[in-house]
Amino acid sequence: MKIRVKLWLTIFLFLMMLLASVASSYIGYFMGSEALKVVTQPNINSDDDNLSQKPLGGKHKGLEIIEEQEILQQVSDVVNQTK
Repeated sequence: MKIRVKLWLTIFLFLMMLLASVASSYIGYFMGSEALKVVTQPNINSDDDNLSQKPLGGKHKGLEIIEEQEILQQVSDVVNQTK
């Protein structure tokens, strides 16, 4: 009788681990697909004006690129100001 209880406990724990791994993989897949929705393929042939290409949507639309030199200058000013 003792062996049967251990067998059921082992099967139960195995099924719980299997369920946890399935849930974890689903959440990872869902989060990854959501993160990649705003990623578009770069336009390699810039001479071609492809009018059928969809504009970038989502909350990253209109992303403003800041110059690196500008940021480095601001950081340098803050660091030198505290000295």
